[in-house]
Amino acid sequence: MHSFFSFKGFQKLSALMAALFLIIHAAMFFIFRLCAVMPMAYINVFSTAFYCVMLILIYCGHLHAFVVSTFLEICVYMGLAETLVGWNSDFQITLIGICVLLFYAEYIGRSMHISYTLSIFLVPVALCAYFIPLVINNLRPAPYQLPESFAFFYRIAWAIIVFTIVLPILQYFVFIASRSQEELTKEVLHDKLTGLPNRYFMSDFFRKMSDDSRYWIAIADLDGFKAINDTYGHNCGDYILTSIATQIRNISPHITKCRWGGEEFLLAGEKSTSDPHEVLEALRQSIASSHFQYEGTDIHLTVTIGAAWFVPGQSIDEWIDNADKKLYEGKTSGKNRVIL
Repeated sequence: MHSFFSFKGFQKLSALMAALFLIIHAAMFFIFRLCAVMPMAYINVFSTAFYCVMLILIYCGHLHAFVVSTFLEICVYMGLAETLVGWNSDFQITLIGICVLLFYAEYIGRSMHISYTLSIFLVPVALCAYFIPLVINNLRPAPYQLPESFAFFYRIAWAIIVFTIVLPILQYFVFIASRSQEELTKEVLHDKLTGLPNRYFMSDFFRKMSDDSRYWIAIADLDGFKAINDTYGHNCGDYILTSIATQIRNISPHITKCRWGGEEFLLAGEKSTSDPHEVLEALRQSIASSHFQYEGTDIHLTVTIGAAWFVPGQSIDEWIDNADKKLYEGKTSGKNRVIL
């Protein structure tokens, strides 16, 4: 999940948001002054200065303080605007939008393991800023009113601003949630060292297969791999495994491959798209003729492969066991061979 976020990226996004809010408040100062709503004009002077400070805060890396401070400023500002100009000014829709951004900021904070505040503890502030002015406006009229000729276009413009900020964030949230799920699934179903699918992937693969004799599986086991680990160390062993995995990955695309465990790899194919003896023998020869260089040492090794056709009626475990028996037969009869 971390591939979607970086501190610098979140810092740039925060700076963009702060700059945008600064511009909006500067514009609102002139609008309220033009409409003779001087208390709100003065408040916008404060808010403009506030976001100048926020840009400095972001530059210094205090993103958590920026998120909380901005949320509180917006709640206070919108509460005062609704109280002074009236509920029909539609400032309250901003409070809904800022709650969305607050939860988004918490998600990013959790994902990046940086400071964050539980959104659920701050949302009541937005609720107060939403309902208190509603009650006050219901008890007495707002002391100021926007000119009717201006109010209609202002409401449209304000709604466009709010949705323009919130909707792209929500769309991006959907994107990263989907991509994160894909990455998590891939991580669960693939071996971290070699990048090949693992046993969990093959379990799903076996469940989807037809119950007929067109399929074959093979278990490939590296000969003398333990001695390589003992002699040259596990780092060398990992290098050998990743090199062999690359060779296995590059064989026929019609064959499913996975790291079965340790130095064992499992391959599965269908008769109509791949001849198991031809494919497996080519793999054996490729590995046998390879020379692996590790820290100036030339390492040579071979592979023994046991393969079996699927027999209708047998279980997956029985099928794998048959291939494993062929592998054992190859190991006891000299290694470096394919037994089908």
